[in-house]
Amino acid sequence: MREENLSYFEEPDFKRALKKYEEAMANNSSVYLDADELTDIAEYYMTKGQENQANDAIQLALSLHPQSVDPQIFLSRQEMFNGNMERAHEICDSILDQNDREVHFLKAELMIRDQKENDASLYLKGVFEKIDEDKALFLYDATGIFMDYDLWKIAEAWCNKLNHDFPHYKSGLRLYPEILVGLGNYDKAISMLNEFLDENPFDINLWNLLAEANASLENYREAIDNCEYVLAINESNQRALILKANCLFHLNQYEDAHTLYQKYIENNPEDPTIHYLNSVCLSNMERYEEAASELRVANEVGEEMAPEQIHIYLEQAYVEGKLHHLELALEALDKAKDMMTDEVSFEYDLILGKLYLENGKHEEAVERFKAAVDYSTHKASTLLAIAIAYCSSQMYEDALDILFGMKKLFGEHEYPQIYPYLALCFYKMRDMTNYLKYLKESVRLNPELSEYLFAKDYPGVTPDEYYMYAFRQIWGRFPKDNV
Repeated sequence: MREENLSYFEEPDFKRALKKYEEAMANNSSVYLDADELTDIAEYYMTKGQENQANDAIQLALSLHPQSVDPQIFLSRQEMFNGNMERAHEICDSILDQNDREVHFLKAELMIRDQKENDASLYLKGVFEKIDEDKALFLYDATGIFMDYDLWKIAEAWCNKLNHDFPHYKSGLRLYPEILVGLGNYDKAISMLNEFLDENPFDINLWNLLAEANASLENYREAIDNCEYVLAINESNQRALILKANCLFHLNQYEDAHTLYQKYIENNPEDPTIHYLNSVCLSNMERYEEAASELRVANEVGEEMAPEQIHIYLEQAYVEGKLHHLELALEALDKAKDMMTDEVSFEYDLILGKLYLENGKHEEAVERFKAAVDYSTHKASTLLAIAIAYCSSQMYEDALDILFGMKKLFGEHEYPQIYPYLALCFYKMRDMTNYLKYLKESVRLNPELSEYLFAKDYPGVTPDEYYMYAFRQIWGRFPKDNV
């Protein structure tokens, strides 16, 4: 359901109907409501993940209004979402009023679900040519249905017709920036959204869309500002909450991201992706037991073949390895391997090498690392990952051997990630002369990674100031013969 439709659940009329219905259910008494009111209540329960309550509301609607269109459309769409396409078509075809506009949109949606999106567009064009009333609204809804399925090119064609035929229909103009975001034209979308926000500065949907566009351009700090406008208007807005959390995640601000993910999970406990992202935050905070717990939840609420499942297994292997639960780590890694393509299968050897290394099996780790490099199509990133693994296992000399080999092969311009890790290794070894040398190069060549690695050591200091700050502080923090 689109966000602007969700706002209907905040309307006084809906709240009155919902209160009347819920009081009757609580008292086990009869209640009379219109078919569309009961269908809206069922939709509301579905957005809350309360399918049983939704079914109860629809069954009441059908018993009170057996020939009403709205409850039957709800049932058909419910079967469609559950993958029962044959039954969904049967319910749709059994509706008596086949000329109802919502039935036309249901038929188009069923075609889209059958992967016949062009047929759906042609069907709706035929319907549009025959109607005489509410033509602008029909074009608006037709655009929206293709947007709901990320069919942005088709949606753009419908939106263009809407704006051409009805240039003063403001809702049509408002659809276009979202379509631009869907098409990846973020700069143009941002420009239009800023214009709309000048006229409607308290429009939550526009602010959220602007945040999404900025985040897509990796303008994470701007996106966070956009989200904070939304949360200032409505602190419980879930879309802004999760957008802000994701931006903080990308900025490596894991503690703040974790706080927001936890808040989001309170209202959305069945989202495996958020449990996964929360576990990554926790593991970066070295709270591995909690991370493992989050991953168990992600597996429980997720689906075996969902797109995020391989990432859940890989993170599970990493976390269980950190906890020295080697058997559980290998079990998760084997599940991930079954889902890997040939192009990324080298990652199996890489991760297995890391697991062996941190669990004291050094010879086995070397063997797997060699295999990973041999099969990798991105040898530089694979070598860097191996160097980081040695560094994480406090085997700094081994890490430095790899990093200096990379420095010779790739140099600063081709692979500037080398320098922050050189600085980190020397810092951990308390070799302050080389630490300062490579820290200076690190902040020059890769300030983002430098900030990620050293921000805790220099709170409130920007990366370009790390070198001078470290230089001043070194004498007081380390023995002079180490400097």
